[in-house]
Amino acid sequence: MNAQTPRRPEVGLITADPTATLLGLLEVVGIGSVVIDAEQTGLGPAQCADAVQRLRGSGVAVGVRVPSLDPDSLLSFANTGVDELVLPRVRSTAELERAHRATRFPPEGDRPRQVSPASGYGTRYTHAPVLSVLFETVDALDGVAEFARHPLFQGGWIGPTDLLDDLVRSGRGEAVDAAVQRIIDVVAGAGHRIGMPAPSAARAGEVHARGADRAAVYWEREIALTLRSLAAAVVDG
Repeated sequence: MNAQTPRRPEVGLITADPTATLLGLLEVVGIGSVVIDAEQTGLGPAQCADAVQRLRGSGVAVGVRVPSLDPDSLLSFANTGVDELVLPRVRSTAELERAHRATRFPPEGDRPRQVSPASGYGTRYTHAPVLSVLFETVDALDGVAEFARHPLFQGGWIGPTDLLDDLVRSGRGEAVDAAVQRIIDVVAGAGHRIGMPAPSAARAGEVHARGADRAAVYWEREIALTLRSLAAAVVDG
């Protein structure tokens, strides 16, 4: 097994709206990580590169949930200099291997030596983003043990909503809660990082209680909860 030292439980944000104000507040309030959601949101490498530049030197780790596993797409986001690429709709370790080759410089991979933020504009070719598998398909669920022992596996995230949809499409009567717990147990048991969305910031501890070491709070959902509370206070007042 590719076991790692257990890490302190972490709470970060996931957002499709990486505004300058939000990014500036992350370091101020002590949030250590943010995942920018570029899957089906219209966000592209330019917005992600801007986030990386704004947070450079802050200690805030930047990840991106990429739109697809297409090698050119992976390369474009890797070239922004992000710390982590979250790989959606992964179904096999072969796809993880292809993603690894696309984002690693020779001789380890096929990544061109481009002048980009990730290469220090041509001054160094050492950047290698962490590749995290997003467990949101039945195939990934069934292959979780194979992923956990694969030498290129670096950890993962769980997408409970999409996993539930795939279970239903596959005619599986398995409860999604049990499936999620199985993924956590296998991945964490092998010493890897594993995360999942939290229902809210106040309930992030529920994710850690299940054995996951990373909890992601959806920024837009959290803002909506805050605004609803504010609106209710105005009405009550």
